[in-house]
Amino acid sequence: MFLQSSVHDDDDALNHLMGGVRSSFGDWLKVTSIRVQETPRSPKSFSVKNAQKKYVIWTWEEPDYGSLYQIPNYIIERKISRLKNFTAVWTIPYPETRMIMENLDPSTEYTIRLSSNNIYGKSEGVLLTQKTLPDRFIRDLMLVIVLPLFLAAVFILAVCLKFRPICKSKQKRGEIELSMNVGGWAEIPRSDVTLQDKLGEGAFGEVYKGLVRMGELVRACAVKKLKENATETERRDLINELAVMVTVGEHPNVLSLIGACTKTEPVLVIVTLAPNGCLLDQLKKRSENPYYNVRKEAMKFTPQDKMKIARDVACGMLHLASKKCVHRDLAARNVLLGEENVAMVSDFGLSRDVYESGEYESTSGGMLPVRWMALESLEDYTYNTKTDVWSFGVLLWEIESGGKMPYSGLGGMEIIEFLKAGRILAKPDGCPDEIHDMMKSCWSLDSTKRPSFSELLESLEEEIKTKGVRI
Repeated sequence: MFLQSSVHDDDDALNHLMGGVRSSFGDWLKVTSIRVQETPRSPKSFSVKNAQKKYVIWTWEEPDYGSLYQIPNYIIERKISRLKNFTAVWTIPYPETRMIMENLDPSTEYTIRLSSNNIYGKSEGVLLTQKTLPDRFIRDLMLVIVLPLFLAAVFILAVCLKFRPICKSKQKRGEIELSMNVGGWAEIPRSDVTLQDKLGEGAFGEVYKGLVRMGELVRACAVKKLKENATETERRDLINELAVMVTVGEHPNVLSLIGACTKTEPVLVIVTLAPNGCLLDQLKKRSENPYYNVRKEAMKFTPQDKMKIARDVACGMLHLASKKCVHRDLAARNVLLGEENVAMVSDFGLSRDVYESGEYESTSGGMLPVRWMALESLEDYTYNTKTDVWSFGVLLWEIESGGKMPYSGLGGMEIIEFLKAGRILAKPDGCPDEIHDMMKSCWSLDSTKRPSFSELLESLEEEIKTKGVRI
């Protein structure tokens, strides 16, 4: 009897408990059914993760009960703080909680309004104001150029006040010298530049083969200019690229600046002519057709040719690194071949044209060379000499594969997942083990374990010496 009574008591307790659970679950369903039919709550903890001169990374946390409100996306609105209206709008898919906002102006205060959104409307916006960093490059350039010129002008004015007749006699010569030295490049009269065949074009720029008169001599050159539809931002970027080329200076493995025409539009940047064109084009051409002409002269790059080109690029990149210049887009398309296929690194300005060829892919941060970028660049927009070393490894892969597209068949996010899983590009057919080992060292996820360009150059020089490559 005692056992039977105990069992009945347990059954009663269990039924009472389950009834309470069913009642609570029913109440929860009623609450959620009401909440689903409302506008969502606002995102939480809206903050700035990183702010630079041209981009800001915004982060936030999901709103309370975000999934119950069936939120498909967030709405981000942007305005310059001093203006009244929001002028730009983005939608970020739920449950993303980060956005990289690029192409901003330096030293500018932006106000951002973030809202959750569903079919019933959007939440109350969360406001946040952030100012971008000043353009230190332009500031430093102004200090280096304008300040000395200002001091020189003050000195000349003082001398002219004391020796006015002498100053007048030398005025014309002083104007000529000033026009040749402002900005650190030679200002070339437009009448001394002749444009010939077009060599290529991007979204905003064009490159022509040309001739430039230098005193009594006429020299072959390449001339870069903006298209008619280019904006003031593209013009400023070209001037910035010109300033970077002045900083980099001359080097046999870097495309050298000859001069520029900046007094009238359009601005012309005049550089050394690379008679053998783009390395990527040559790799593809020589991979597809093993012959040069009707005499069947071998056209393919030999292993020695490839090693020499890699050595030249490493030498050019070491020079850029010594000048504190980060390339950010090192790839076969940005290497030019001069006489006897001497490789020259090009397009190392702060910005460059975007070609519609699959080499640059659309991301939340703009159009980027995803397939050549280090993982930390893809995730956090980190750029330094070590990220250039990663790109050099991909360039080695391009050389050994005959100009194939890295990560063919994968999209941008797939490449990131591919790299985070510890996977790398497959070894190209016929690639020497020593070169493949060099590629793998460039692709270390720990950037401190990647070699420097000095070490890469030393290794390539040793390979050249061992293999007996003629320089």
